[in-house]
Amino acid sequence: MKEENINKLNSLFSNLKSEEQKLKESMEKKKSEDDLFIEGFRTLCKNFIDPKMQEFRRMLRENGFGCKISFNEEIKNGLGINSQTNIKLQISRNVDSNFYVNDKFPHIMFVADKNLKRIVIHQDTIFQNGTGNAALKEKNYTLDNLSEEDIEREILESVENILVNK
Repeated sequence: MKEENINKLNSLFSNLKSEEQKLKESMEKKKSEDDLFIEGFRTLCKNFIDPKMQEFRRMLRENGFGCKISFNEEIKNGLGINSQTNIKLQISRNVDSNFYVNDKFPHIMFVADKNLKRIVIHQDTIFQNGTGNAALKEKNYTLDNLSEEDIEREILESVENILVNK
């Protein structure tokens, strides 16, 4: 093979290796950014969202409603909003509901969207065999701008929407 062609091939291989290395570094950086975001969301849940949900749970139970709070890690091969890291407050009309038999209860769910680095809120107002709606709420937050006041307001709005949806 001509020296000139060998040099071209060597240059091509070198460029390909360099591109592959850049891609690998980029993927590692994205993974660490995603991990930091999820870790921040877990901390937010532990320190603010879960305690607020516990307050609402106590009041709902005192007034005859069943509640379940659950924290779920990302499901790697899952599709949709439920597969992302989230914390959810589910509500039942029966204080003694068995949430493990059926998971289709109205809820408010704070979801960590690691791709967009934001927190979205999913609200479902549909009781079994009932009407209502299930959708993302319009407003979304970042780790830095979701305050305790916002958390309480969002939960209260959703609880109101769920309870008035007979």
